[in-house]
Amino acid sequence: MREIPFFDFLNRVETGKEQFPINILYGFNEFLGEQIIRAFCKTFIEEKNDFNYRRYYFDNENESGWEDVIDEANSSNFFIQSRKIIVATIREEKQLTLKKDDKEMLKNYMKNPNSNTILIIYISLNLMKDDYKQFKKLKVDKLLKEFASPHTFGVDLDGIREAEVKRYIQAYLKESGISITASALEKIIEIKDDDFISVLHQLPRLAIADIRDRGLDSEDIDKMVTGVEAHSIWDLTDAIENEDTKKYLKVLQYLFINGIKATLIIGTLVTHYNKIYIAKFLLKRNMHPDEIGKALGQHPFFLTKFINSARRFSEKRLQHILRLIYLLDYESKTSGEESARLSLQNFAFRIKLIDKR
Repeated sequence: MREIPFFDFLNRVETGKEQFPINILYGFNEFLGEQIIRAFCKTFIEEKNDFNYRRYYFDNENESGWEDVIDEANSSNFFIQSRKIIVATIREEKQLTLKKDDKEMLKNYMKNPNSNTILIIYISLNLMKDDYKQFKKLKVDKLLKEFASPHTFGVDLDGIREAEVKRYIQAYLKESGISITASALEKIIEIKDDDFISVLHQLPRLAIADIRDRGLDSEDIDKMVTGVEAHSIWDLTDAIENEDTKKYLKVLQYLFINGIKATLIIGTLVTHYNKIYIAKFLLKRNMHPDEIGKALGQHPFFLTKFINSARRFSEKRLQHILRLIYLLDYESKTSGEESARLSLQNFAFRIKLIDKR
């Protein structure tokens, strides 16, 4: 069986130059399997109908069997349809274990698959991420061995690298006439943490967004991906600057209620105050604010506010705040989400103590 990365496989399907007799799609990120199926349909059949597209479900509610799938796969011929796409969707864990007769039947088909049929075995299990990892070792890997053949393509829907996702996002948005900055891409990855693949769910919304100059920057991403207004982070930093503990805790609660993780808020604060520190350094060297904004990837809408903050802070106070934030960042990475939330809530009180030393 030939293992092919998701995006490489998607590109090869879309070219339409190869035959794909048997394909097995598996992984926790099973929603990506639907993307591959859509690509197959768009490339190889003009319009889905009962003759050229059939889908079978292996679960408790359907009586699909492998004999039905193989009979349908063998029924396609050049004179009726140029291609037939058959999807066998496995939804129940117990369906991953093949019966003896089914094994033999599938083995015979894989020796000489119908060249006019594209057979897709699509593993779509309703499992949590940790459960899937355990289940993959127990059942999924065994099923993959059953479908191993020179005619089989395997696609691990979880084997995707960050750089591939970034390139795909850029290409997807470009088709809709939208550009996205490097800082916006980084913001998406930062927000999604180790689950950056889930941002692919957001792409249709990003592609139809009503944005200025048809360009996405990091400030646009906050609201569009998290559902939280970008200004809320500015409200948080304003409260820190003004030592307004009540406002700080209120904004923090708003972010928590909207599902924003403490680690993301801390990471955003680290980035923000680092940029403030650099901006202060550049202002002392008479760099124009517009140039500073470009160099630091600062959105024009917030630039004046950003530069004013840099001018107001003393270097000594900024250094103290950065030390506290780095300590906060370290604590959040070693203690867990609940402890990180508590540390964030205490952060405003730690700031107040700076001037009293």
